[in-house]
Amino acid sequence: MKKVIVFFLILLTSHLAYADIDPSVDMPENRAILQKVETAYNKMRTIQAQFAQFNSKVKDDLQTGELYLSKPGKLRLVYQKGSPLEFYANNGYLIYHDRDLKEVSYFELDQTPVSLILKERLRFDDPAFLVTGVSDILDEYQVTVIKKGAPELGSLTLIIDKEELSLKQWEVVDMQGIKSTVSLYNIQENVPIDTKLFILHNPYTQKK
Repeated sequence: MKKVIVFFLILLTSHLAYADIDPSVDMPENRAILQKVETAYNKMRTIQAQFAQFNSKVKDDLQTGELYLSKPGKLRLVYQKGSPLEFYANNGYLIYHDRDLKEVSYFELDQTPVSLILKERLRFDDPAFLVTGVSDILDEYQVTVIKKGAPELGSLTLIIDKEELSLKQWEVVDMQGIKSTVSLYNIQENVPIDTKLFILHNPYTQKK
């Protein structure tokens, strides 16, 4: 059975009584949702899937490709042939590779909301993050998280299938307000993934 799923969320090892949640959404029913989402995500150690991505800046934009995730700290998005883009996460960095521009850019992973999905054990009471939204809409749970004290860095919204309690989709809003929506399909969970897939050897570094 095909599962249309996607990326993400936060795990809790203790009670949600001390979770860092915005007072406007801090209520018992929302805490129950967070607990369900945490439990589901915590069962996943690796994810291998195909993905479809939409970008709010470009009308009718659709990118597809393959996604690999291994906790802690490893991620790779490889776009289908025709796109010059690759994204990696490894060794504490989020790495962006544009083959057309022949550029490789490095960003500290901890400075992005995406770092939450790559933790060994994600927690809603992580002092570095703040839950700003929890919704129960039709067949979905939606949870929005920001970097605490730095909302300008953007936000991450997780969309979870209520029946299967599986990651269905996520939305990232960056510093410029551009929203990227990613959906996963043909997902395989907890399968072995070669760690070499997460290593980018910069092809533009001159050898001495």
